[in-house]
Amino acid sequence: MSRTLLIVLFILVFCPLRAAEAAIHILANEAVKTQTLSPAQVRLIFAGRTQFWPNGERVKVFVLHASNPIHTEFCRNVLQIYPYQLERIWQRITYSGQGDAPIIVNSIEDMVARVAATPGSIGYVNTETPPEGTYLLNIGERE
Repeated sequence: MSRTLLIVLFILVFCPLRAAEAAIHILANEAVKTQTLSPAQVRLIFAGRTQFWPNGERVKVFVLHASNPIHTEFCRNVLQIYPYQLERIWQRITYSGQGDAPIIVNSIEDMVARVAATPGSIGYVNTETPPEGTYLLNIGERE
């Protein structure tokens, strides 16, 4: 009986995390011609290590503020790191002159508007319907 109870509790505790993981989607400007990125490619782009798309266009990264719950969910479930780790990566890249920090936006609506208006841009949303001027990138299998 206690083993069954433990299994039920385990399912109740961890199932919402899986649902939350599926709620974050990578949003790209319609000028970006890439359809699928591997999880590693997503991490490299959002960590500033990949600065150009395959067609040579510069990547513009938009993120929410580190204290935003959607940003926290994105970091934890998609990038597989904590938000403070991502901030440290950006600081190293910026201060060493190797790249630009992502542009921080105030809301999902602002993110959508900026990604739609900026060629080569990428961000993330918690909706499954891409707004006009954008599309959702597919994330391939984990390595």
